[in-house]
Amino acid sequence: MTEARNNNKKEEPLLVDKEKILKKIATAVNYCYNCNRCVIACPLSQLDTFYPRDLINDLNFLSLEDALEKNNIWQCLTCGYCMVYCPMTKDGEGVNIPELILELREISKNQVKQVERILQCETHDGMFPLISQIMANNPQPPDKLEFIEENNLQVKQFGELAYFVGCLPLMKDVLYRSEIDYIGTSKTIISLLNENGVEPVVLNEKCCGHDILWGKGDIENFKKLAEYNVKLYKDAGVKTIIVSCAEGYRTWKYDYPRYVDGCDFEILYFAEYFLKENILENVRFPQDQTIKVTYHDACRLGRLGGKVYDAPRELIKQLPNVELIEMKNNRDEANCCGVTAFTGCNECTRVLRQDRIHQAIETGASYLLVPCPKCLTHFNCFLTEPGNPKKKKIEVMDLANFIGKLLLIS
Repeated sequence: MTEARNNNKKEEPLLVDKEKILKKIATAVNYCYNCNRCVIACPLSQLDTFYPRDLINDLNFLSLEDALEKNNIWQCLTCGYCMVYCPMTKDGEGVNIPELILELREISKNQVKQVERILQCETHDGMFPLISQIMANNPQPPDKLEFIEENNLQVKQFGELAYFVGCLPLMKDVLYRSEIDYIGTSKTIISLLNENGVEPVVLNEKCCGHDILWGKGDIENFKKLAEYNVKLYKDAGVKTIIVSCAEGYRTWKYDYPRYVDGCDFEILYFAEYFLKENILENVRFPQDQTIKVTYHDACRLGRLGGKVYDAPRELIKQLPNVELIEMKNNRDEANCCGVTAFTGCNECTRVLRQDRIHQAIETGASYLLVPCPKCLTHFNCFLTEPGNPKKKKIEVMDLANFIGKLLLIS
């Protein structure tokens, strides 16, 4: 594979070792032997918009410039479904399509053609990547912790256990027309910790940077955000961080250590921590009628997040009078919501949301519980389309917020 000439003349940031990445890409694509399983699995291949095998073949036989011209790498959902079926993706080696896509985005993001494609794929007018970029280059993040004092929640500034709030308050402000209770997730988690005598460290951190890393390949600003957040928690004496967002979990646990030295925190999804510390053991739930729910495995918590499948389910099973019914596709087989990093929300990926919602309704559940704000946002967006008859058949809620609703605390 040869490196294409870049006539844009805009230098890549020094943070990106282009030659090293090109060698990694060349090694990875040589593992592929065209079994076609990735195409069969890829949700976008079924929609005739992106074919991972075509990208691999073109990277093998064409220049990088021509391969990127023929394949729109910004359409890929990086959902990791292809990895489940690829026989050449084992133990971090082989054809890891999400990692390959990320590396291609890192080295091509400044090319004129690719910039145009990024803009075409962005949703919400690129508001969220813009917010991340502004945060990365400003000393202080916006104050997003007003809800703590308003709800009389007990938190502290120093300690070994922290809760990462993330962008939930900002989503509430930006998506203000939505009826989604984003803050309810954080209120529930902190409230239940307080009920167990735990005051977590909650700091006014910056965005984790997931969206500009995976959606824009912007290593420069991503690293600024990562370094700020890591230092913030180090200075506060934090050793363990609870995260309630699937993308934030993936970012803290796997992406930060790749770009920031000394990022050695213990990262736990909130369900993992709640189970470990028996947080719900002495909690009394007022409801006495059986509620049927189903659970959606988000890509960043499942296939790309170390396969955190059991903890959310075990936590749900601890809820009295709550019955968990599995969808046809779950765990490694779970369908993607069709949107990641606030990119790719369009008529094609709408089909993916429609199919997933249909699967959830088929279970007979009243609630579809999710661990990811993107899944929460876009499943609800689909359901609230004017005239959508499925709106009355199921309600989509964040898992933590659902627990809060049962307890009447969110």
